[in-house]
Amino acid sequence: MKKLFVTAIMVQLLAGCTLFGQINVLHIDNNAVPLTKEGIFYSLPRTVVKVDVKIDRIENFKGPYSDFALRFLGLKNVISANSIDYKISEITISTYPEPDPDQYYFIELGDKISKGEKDGLLTLSDAGLILGTIAGNSDTLTGMVQVRKSGQTSQDNEKDAFGELFKYSADVSVFEKVDTIIRKINIDTMTVERQYLKKTIIEKSPEQKAREAADFISKIKDNRYTLISGQQEVNYNRETLEYMDVQLKTMEKEYLKLFTGVSVHKSMSFSYKYIPIPNQINTEIPIFKFLRSKGVIDLDEPGGKVVTIKIQRVGNTNTVASYLRKAEKETKVHGFSYRIPELARVTVKLDENIQEETQCLVGQLGVVTWLPANKWEVQFHKETGGIKGLKIQ
Repeated sequence: MKKLFVTAIMVQLLAGCTLFGQINVLHIDNNAVPLTKEGIFYSLPRTVVKVDVKIDRIENFKGPYSDFALRFLGLKNVISANSIDYKISEITISTYPEPDPDQYYFIELGDKISKGEKDGLLTLSDAGLILGTIAGNSDTLTGMVQVRKSGQTSQDNEKDAFGELFKYSADVSVFEKVDTIIRKINIDTMTVERQYLKKTIIEKSPEQKAREAADFISKIKDNRYTLISGQQEVNYNRETLEYMDVQLKTMEKEYLKLFTGVSVHKSMSFSYKYIPIPNQINTEIPIFKFLRSKGVIDLDEPGGKVVTIKIQRVGNTNTVASYLRKAEKETKVHGFSYRIPELARVTVKLDENIQEETQCLVGQLGVVTWLPANKWEVQFHKETGGIKGLKIQ
């Protein structure tokens, strides 16, 4: 039985199949008593909610001349200190199916089904998924999505930012100072003056550097005006004129960085999965924490705001569930079990300003029932285990 049950993990009711005679389908669990080994296992899928979160990591670098931005250029909105800031840029909610461990079934294949019917009863994929009974039916099911509980990928929007944040700050930072020294020499009753030139190398102060950079920015602006206004009286062709203008604007931008600073953006992605269960309906379940100074952090770390997920039933299967409860006593022989999924509202929330909401079908919140043990041709939705098509043979 253990070997058969391991085999069952690979068999999932995600497509279509045909019943050629009366068969019996048994719901199994750890307490089920095996009656026969002649059969096959399958499971109904359950819905997994996948939450993808994109985080913007913004690293701010103070410009070397930011203290003089207002004085020399009149700029107020500049980066005044190095810092790292995170913000949530996007939250995406999606779903995918996986085998439900509480919904495994065993199909008894006894003497009531002929050998020929057994040969054409099921078509399975390499992984044991039921595809149907059509000969040559290809496996078109997509692979199971691999979900990280938490993880990240990053992508630099400005790959050379760290190497050349302030490339023009490396301009000449020293200057030569020349002093004239006069020496008086007394010879008898005569005084002779001699002049000496003393040259020294002095490092420029930050204020001097900032003033020179500001003057150069003004010079670039004047050159651009002269270029586009035609005052040079040179008949440049369009391509040359555009090239020179672009180069001047690029140089101006690089010099302005010395005053305004630079912000480097990175994109980080995290994925979380949540399996809805009935006793957590209408309850906000924590999935991770978010801290502006650190980004995504684990739930057990101090600080940060908790990001929650909440599942709410719409109630489209309430009438069906009520009908089944009032129906006659169930028979001992069943056909294939199937699901009627519940429509649910999924909300991921950080605070009132950052949240994402969508509606989706959740199989395990709906109703499980079964077909009569008759001759059917039936197809199932691979995502929910619900009936897609049904035909009596």
